Amino acid sequence: MSENQDSMGLDNSTDVGNSATATALKPESADHPKDYQEWYKRASVLHDSKRYEEAIASYNQALEIRPHDYWACYERANALAALQRYQEAVASYDQALESKPNDYWAWYRRGNALRHTNCYEEAVANYDKALELRSRDYWAWYQRGKALGELGRVEEAVASFDQALKERRDDYWAWYRRGEVLAKHDRYEEALDSYDCALDLRPHDRWAWYRRGETWQRFGRYEKAIANYAEALDIEANFPEVHYAKATCHLLLGQIERAIEHLHSYISQDPQQCHERTRLDGTWDSIRQDLRFQALLHEIQT
Repeated sequence: MSENQDSMGLDNSTDVGNSATATALKPESADHPKDYQEWYKRASVLHDSKRYEEAIASYNQALEIRPHDYWACYERANALAALQRYQEAVASYDQALESKPNDYWAWYRRGNALRHTNCYEEAVANYDKALELRSRDYWAWYQRGKALGELGRVEEAVASFDQALKERRDDYWAWYRRGEVLAKHDRYEEALDSYDCALDLRPHDRWAWYRRGETWQRFGRYEKAIANYAEALDIEANFPEVHYAKATCHLLLGQIERAIEHLHSYISQDPQQCHERTRLDGTWDSIRQDLRFQALLHEIQT
């Protein structure tokens, strides 16, 4: 099951062909008053069509008839989350949980909504509730690890990713996020090991090569960083972040021509950011008077 797939307890997905869709969406009339099921089916069709605002309105109509209905509250919350209206989504999940306090999906998705609003402590508490109900669920362990990482609780975050990996040993994302958390807190060797595992699974993933290079750079191993950045650029040449990082590594090694070369590539791909970034980054202070660097800055300004 993917992160965005739920096992629903109500069969609202049956054979929604063109005629069924038309029936579900036809206007209300005096001859065809809408009951709860009609509103809910209409909302489901709209939801599946990503017409979230209309779906929410129909869920609201269904809830006028059954104010405490779990499914309408839960699915309305999902639609609100899809619109990034996370606070409203949390309130709707709360209503769903009043009807089913031991529902894994409502706790899990409530945690996701809280994480999106940077309420990481509350998100972790929600993932904990979800895991009380499904102790071996990959997604709850994985998202819990991300929230803990944002809180700087490194050991707990790593432990959470490890639990996720017990369920899916060959999961690229858990290894990648595990590496990110470790690198962010200067545990470079462990981070590199995690990125290695991620790259074993996706050897042509540009972001893992980039993050691995970034880790070597923070470790002060600029040659190794450059080699990793080169791998990322072999996969995707239009990758401005990598050109900039590679430029700074060459500069720190005293290779000014190569630094200028990659800075030029960065400018060609992201001119709006380049001037501000080079202005604020003290790495370039050593060559600010260099005519080659000044010519590059002039190129940006013109």
